[in-house]
Amino acid sequence: MRTTIKAPATIEGIGLHKGKPARVTFLPAEGATGLRFLNPAFASPLPALLNRVSGTARGTNISDGKTTIYTVEHLLSAAAGLGIDDLDIELAGEEPPATDGSALAFAAALVRTGLLQKPGLQRKTLSIADRLEMTNGTTRCTAFPSHGVSFKLTYDYPHPLVGRQVVEFTLTPEEYLANVAPARTFGFSHEIEALKAAGLALGGSLENAIVIGEKEIIAKDGLRFPDEFARHKLLDLIGDLALAGLPLKDIRIEAERPGHASNVNFAKLLSQKAIPNND
Repeated sequence: MRTTIKAPATIEGIGLHKGKPARVTFLPAEGATGLRFLNPAFASPLPALLNRVSGTARGTNISDGKTTIYTVEHLLSAAAGLGIDDLDIELAGEEPPATDGSALAFAAALVRTGLLQKPGLQRKTLSIADRLEMTNGTTRCTAFPSHGVSFKLTYDYPHPLVGRQVVEFTLTPEEYLANVAPARTFGFSHEIEALKAAGLALGGSLENAIVIGEKEIIAKDGLRFPDEFARHKLLDLIGDLALAGLPLKDIRIEAERPGHASNVNFAKLLSQKAIPNND
C-alpha cells in the first residue's frame, strides 16, 4: 500500500551552498506520483529520478534541463527513511533550507503531519536476485538479497580526529528517525576557502555543519554520535538511492567510502538489475 502525508508542512531557512533564503513545503500527493519537486521555474512537477541528476559535487542536484535545484538528498532521505512513496516537495529558491545540517527537521515535520496510506494503489519495490558490486578506486558498493532492508557503511578518512567509522542499521522509520536523520553535514576547515571560491558552502556555519579542524572538531553542542560522520554518509546514501524511484525491499547494501557520485551510479546499477516486485 502506498503512503503519502496527511497535511502540508513548511520549513524555512538558509540554503547551505547558495546561502540564500530558502523554503520547502511538503504536500500530500494523490495517485502513484512518486517523489516530485515543484518550483515556479518548472513547467510541470520534476520527478526525483536518476535521469534528472545534473550534478553530484558536494551534494546531489537535479534539473529539468533549464533550472537546477541543489542538494536534494536530505529531503529525499527523510521521505525514503520514513517509507513515504508519494510526496510533492515545493521549493521556493534553488535549494532547501539547510536547517541544522541533518535531515531531522524534515523527517520530524513529515511525521508531525501524519502519514496516510492509500488503499488500492499498488506499491512497486526494488529487489535484486543476485549479489551486485561496484568498485571505483577506494570506493566499493555491494548489494545482495536479504530479509528486510539493512545497511553497513564504512567512512574512512586519513585524519587523526576521524579515522575509520562503521555503522550498521536495519532500516525502519523508527530507526531512521532516531539514529540516522539527526546526523549532520560536516566538512574540513582546510576546504572552506576553496568551497566558497567555487560558489559552495556560502550559507555554511556552525548552525548547520560540523567543522573538522587540524586539532579539534567544532560542532554546536558537541557531536550527537561518536560515529556521526558515518551516519551522515548513510543519510546521504539513502537519499541518493531514492532517485531509483522505488523503495528498497529485502536487500542489504554495504558501502565503503561512498560519495554522491558513487551513490548515484550504484542506484543506476540497482535499477538496471532490479527484479519486478509488488507489495
